[in-house]
Amino acid sequence: MLLPVSLILLWGDTVKILNIRSLCFIAAMFWTAASCAADPASAFKEKVSALHGLTADFSQHVFDESGDEIDSSSGTFKLNSDSHSFFIKTVSPNESLLTSNGKEIYHYENDLEQVTIYSIDMISRTSPLWIVLDHTNRDFSDYTIKMSGKNSFQLTEKNKSEKTGVYNIAFDDQGLSGVEVIDPNGQKIVYELSNRKFIRTIPSVEFVFLMPNGVTVDDKR
Repeated sequence: MLLPVSLILLWGDTVKILNIRSLCFIAAMFWTAASCAADPASAFKEKVSALHGLTADFSQHVFDESGDEIDSSSGTFKLNSDSHSFFIKTVSPNESLLTSNGKEIYHYENDLEQVTIYSIDMISRTSPLWIVLDHTNRDFSDYTIKMSGKNSFQLTEKNKSEKTGVYNIAFDDQGLSGVEVIDPNGQKIVYELSNRKFIRTIPSVEFVFLMPNGVTVDDKR
């Protein structure tokens, strides 16, 4: 069973899940600088296929359909696409952790002292996170990909549903400079990256989750 998909990546169906969805989408933002090409889909495939490992800091801003900011957060992340592993830690305003060793996904909510465990198979295969983690097995034919600017890609899922969003990904001379996600209701999430480091591989030990003492465990595998 796949977790529900709405804005971005998408885990669950309650308001508190927004931060999890938002965090996961960050994993879709890991490419070196893009260049204009006659075939945007081929250019996109080339850039995403070059991804192996990345570490960075992130800031996230959420806007409603009227353009008013309704949420923000910041933190750090690591990603290793070769092993389908990721580590996303939010440090503000509330501390939480979302990490995977490529088999299981652990979501630790520090303020609730709770850990939820998912199978990696519960990631929606149409989510931006899986686009990056499983890029070697995809040709992106299920997306319409356009150049929305000199150094920007716009992705729209061809098989549209009420849960389908639009992803705008922008680059600068160093690499990815920003990501914007717009959901079907007009809500927008904007991401900014800093302190980016592109790495061939990240040791697997850095994606191992150590269960804290005294927490409640909800195993959904």
